[in-house]
Amino acid sequence: MRTDRVDARPVSDHVRGLIAQRPDLPVAVIARRAGVAASTVKSLLSDAQRSPDAARTVNPATAARLLAVMPDDLPQCDRGYGGRSTDATPALRHVRELLTEHPHLTQAALARAASMPLTTLAAALHDVDAGQPRRIQAAAADRLLALGNRTPLPKRATRRSDTVDAQPAVDHVRALQLRYDRASTAFIAKVAGVNPSTLACALIDHERDARRGISTDVARRILAVHELPPPAFQRRGHVTETGLLRRLHGMCAAGWTLPAIAHAGATTAKSLTDFTRTRTSTPALRAAVLTAWDHLSHQPGPSAQARRRAAAKAWHPPLAWDEHSIDDPDATPSGTRIPGFPQRWDPSVLRHELAFFTHHLGLSRPECLRRLGLSTRRARQLLTPPPADPGTHHATAP
Repeated sequence: MRTDRVDARPVSDHVRGLIAQRPDLPVAVIARRAGVAASTVKSLLSDAQRSPDAARTVNPATAARLLAVMPDDLPQCDRGYGGRSTDATPALRHVRELLTEHPHLTQAALARAASMPLTTLAAALHDVDAGQPRRIQAAAADRLLALGNRTPLPKRATRRSDTVDAQPAVDHVRALQLRYDRASTAFIAKVAGVNPSTLACALIDHERDARRGISTDVARRILAVHELPPPAFQRRGHVTETGLLRRLHGMCAAGWTLPAIAHAGATTAKSLTDFTRTRTSTPALRAAVLTAWDHLSHQPGPSAQARRRAAAKAWHPPLAWDEHSIDDPDATPSGTRIPGFPQRWDPSVLRHELAFFTHHLGLSRPECLRRLGLSTRRARQLLTPPPADPGTHHATAP
């Protein structure tokens, strides 16, 4: 036997004795109490069971730790932490009172002052607030109850040199959320290249204490975001449920299926179907329909079946409406033209639609004509006024 090893049989016998007295506990609990890897204990037990007479050895320090574990040291069914726990309610109510009375305090600061993990304090506080039973170490409870009595409270944290005033960044985030639908804090953080939890914590800290700062780099990244990409969508206050339904029906009349419309709007066909049934929209649904409308309403869709179904239900195509009438419940459609399909053009209508494409969608003249299914030559013919009749001119001359 090596001089730096000891016989493992007394250790494995001791562990088996602990298991016999506490069959409800897994081996990992005993190993954790001894400060030993669970795999080490399991290996000792496995070797002892497979070859009882084998000369298995173990590290002296590991043997000492396992042999030192007594049955009373193990967690009890009704008493956590080996009988050294207590009801957490009084201590956690005291913590909640401190957080309410002193806005500058945080759970992290109180956890540090009480020498306990923040996760333990947060979980216990959550359970107590929810009215659920919770026990914590008696020593930790005593340290929490001492805060503000025998132990002074943590002082207000001074702003670190690498932080700036958080107010401009907070105002900027709120402004983006007012301008855009689907502009959650997490989405804004993602666009800015900031960890979402970092931004969320900064907003919460600022709400609790406006004097707390925010990281200079985080503030710079947030303030650099001026526009949000899809699926965020600029809010349109005049949009109505009637207008959304007309847009949805119009895209179907143009040959777009619900799955295609849902894909263009970054939503699901089920959400669109539910809206057609309930006629009640959410910000996400409104943004999805408007996004799809901007992408699909002025080009023909590939589904003839969608067009037939829309025609059977007397749904009007997109160009039967304009932006001023589509959201008005009392407005009536101005026509039934389907984009991409031949029609008899009126010069005034063509000028109106070219202006819409140019000013509202930012399209060039060739892109406008391509969407309308017109050649440049045909558009020039329609937009060029006919020459004056010479005979009429001479007849009216003095």
